[in-house]
Amino acid sequence: MELEVKDMTCGHCAGVITKAVRDVDAQAQVDIDVAARTVRIESAHGTADFLSAIQEAGYTPAVRA
Repeated sequence: MELEVKDMTCGHCAGVITKAVRDVDAQAQVDIDVAARTVRIESAHGTADFLSAIQEAGYTPAVRA
């Protein structure tokens, strides 16, 4: 799945988001592009789980169309 996180602006943000994703699924593959403000996640967990976790971490994720 690919998410867009427009309010992710730096490496610290990426670290917080990575932790939020790994709290849902420690085995998830996470690829973050801060410049493009995208988060790619490979996991068996559903998108809603990650959207919720990233939102709880203080960011505004959206499914990238």
